[in-house]
Amino acid sequence: MSVKFGKIARMPPSFHIPSHVTADAYNRITVPKHLSDCVSWLNGNDTLQAWLLLMSVGRYRLLSDHQVQSDPALEPIRSLILEGKSVSTADPMHAEEPRRAAILARLAPTAVSPPGPGWRISFPKSLGVFVPPECDQKAFTVLFSLEGYLEIWNTEILKRATLLSL
Repeated sequence: MSVKFGKIARMPPSFHIPSHVTADAYNRITVPKHLSDCVSWLNGNDTLQAWLLLMSVGRYRLLSDHQVQSDPALEPIRSLILEGKSVSTADPMHAEEPRRAAILARLAPTAVSPPGPGWRISFPKSLGVFVPPECDQKAFTVLFSLEGYLEIWNTEILKRATLLSL
């Protein structure tokens, strides 16, 4: 499945520098200002409804509610999660192929709170099952993907991916 959304709003010289963050006791992480400034929809003084999309083990992409609503593959999942509306078929023998069916477990609602020390993302504990038990569940790295999306990686998973690419 190819998921493409909006791009980086503006790129300060330091936008490419990943930042290591630690989740607090409430499982929230703070997005460093040099990265949050690049996301056009992270603005205002209100808590924002957002989504984390599991891209691979320990790798999550932050999406706005609008981005999820606008995507034909993600919008039905959003509706099911928020409103209990499902797309049912009349045929009880029909089942989505596993990769498509698993999208329900890969998309999690979250809240993004306005700046205190920075924009804070409440990291859903339900996504913690997608990180191997030997990895520190509270250690994250925030960075931009090549596609221009803010991503949150479990730091150990990013380290492993980086070492594999050498």
